[in-house]
Amino acid sequence: MSSIPERRRHPRIPVSWPVRLWVDDEPLLGRAEDASRHGLWVTIAPTTALKLGKACWIDVLTEEVGSFTVAGEVRHVRGRRVGVETIRPVPIARLE
Repeated sequence: MSSIPERRRHPRIPVSWPVRLWVDDEPLLGRAEDASRHGLWVTIAPTTALKLGKACWIDVLTEEVGSFTVAGEVRHVRGRRVGVETIRPVPIARLE
């Protein structure tokens, strides 16, 4: 069995942050499961609103690093799990 080569530019850190993901002015509630400098892996209820390449805003509600909002683009969709590449860095420096 061969391993899949790592394609991420930045390492992921496990998190558990409540999020509100905005797509076309529709809020979707979920939870960020891990974060990297330029991305979030989010679990949400199944929806057809999220498609590859779709732009979105993500409100992250956390006491660990402080609440923040980032813009992003949907890069992966696997059932309830969505990978979002963010335009600005996710403030994870305090967690590393």
